[in-house]
Amino acid sequence: MIVMKFGGASLADAETIKNTVSIIESRMNRQPVVVVSAFGKTTDLLTSILESVSAKEPESARKTAEEIGNYHLNIIGDLIVGESLRTRAQEIISDNVSRLRRLIDGMEYLEEVSPRTRDSVLATGEMLSAPLFSLILNSRDIDVCFVDPCEIIRTDTDHGRANPCMDAISVNCRDKIIPELTSGKIPVTGGFLGSTPDGAFTTLGRGGSDLTASLVARGISADLIEFWKDVDGILTADPGIVPDAEPVSHISFQEAGELAFLGAKVLHPSSIQPAVEKGIPVRVLNFHKPSSPGTLISDELTGTDPHEQAVSSVACKRNQLMVNVYSTRMLGARGFLRTVFEVFDRLALSVDHIATSEVNVTVTLAPTHRVKELETELSEVAKVRVEDGVGVVSVVGRNLPHTPGVAGPIFNALSDVNIKLVTYGGSGVNLSIVVADDEVEKAVKSLHTALICKSRGEDA
Repeated sequence: MIVMKFGGASLADAETIKNTVSIIESRMNRQPVVVVSAFGKTTDLLTSILESVSAKEPESARKTAEEIGNYHLNIIGDLIVGESLRTRAQEIISDNVSRLRRLIDGMEYLEEVSPRTRDSVLATGEMLSAPLFSLILNSRDIDVCFVDPCEIIRTDTDHGRANPCMDAISVNCRDKIIPELTSGKIPVTGGFLGSTPDGAFTTLGRGGSDLTASLVARGISADLIEFWKDVDGILTADPGIVPDAEPVSHISFQEAGELAFLGAKVLHPSSIQPAVEKGIPVRVLNFHKPSSPGTLISDELTGTDPHEQAVSSVACKRNQLMVNVYSTRMLGARGFLRTVFEVFDRLALSVDHIATSEVNVTVTLAPTHRVKELETELSEVAKVRVEDGVGVVSVVGRNLPHTPGVAGPIFNALSDVNIKLVTYGGSGVNLSIVVADDEVEKAVKSLHTALICKSRGEDA
């Protein structure tokens, strides 16, 4: 059994959907479960509905709802044949657009967009895409069944970033998906959304569709998860910075998680956690090039082979903040770090990288509108300097801790770059350097040349 997850880019129009259907047909002997995101631009349009209502422009929101309906009608017009299937597809679209109109009316009347209502609006994308895609597959004489994601993915009530209830999901997968697979059908469900115990829509937040695939894979004890993206896998660097970046053939779960956290945008860190816990391998593949091997992520790699290259990939985050907190009172004092990080906690600010000495703490974090509050509160206990416009460049590799002398080529590659901060993660698989944001690209290119191109035997 495998789980195949397809994002919106692979479901954007008739041609991409035909390609996606062909990919599924090539895997039919492996008992696939298919997880789909909303078609193409649908989630963006749904978000614009919420923005229009918040701006007291309900007529604009209603026009967007009609646009969503017409967009889906155009797609099925090219793909669904047979009067009964087409009629059912039209009913699905009509029902969901009508529900959207009612939600817009309610938000207009209450003059409020609550988190619960927001989730109900955003859920529309997958409540359209999954049943419609099932009908498209039916049109190709593929034996499929639509499985309502709200009947599978049970969550808490934290709307917008709901937490999955693992045990309930496993039971639901066993009861509602396994029997369909056993009967020879291909179950199709929507990603990104779930439901509370009382049946309200919830969404899983960023990376939610990938998380759905991982949760389903965990629930059915799948042999593999395939994430079909618009890239060749996890690359050795951002191709926008390094055009000759190549797919990494095989990395560990730990490396994949670090890369996702450190700026590689292929997978969100939490999206594969259920697979990690169950030891289910993950393969990231390119739906434009189905024959390419992509990147395999598994726990089979230990990173203790001295003959392996030290670095798998170079990642970066742009436009970050660096906060330096300095106080001589810290010397030999107790409770200083607690006092500092209580400020971050009160302001709900997440810290990325941390370096400490006897008298100062330096951290990096994403830009925030609360930076003035942060400065004010920290200034009560220490001197504070906030520097914006910095970037974090990270080298990631499971073999970093086992490669003597690897620091030499790393810092030699950065000899022309002003280094502001260095951290070496407790995981041992990433070393991060903070530089000025306008030097990020130069640093990434230099590190990629020195650590990856040379290890492949290429000229610098």
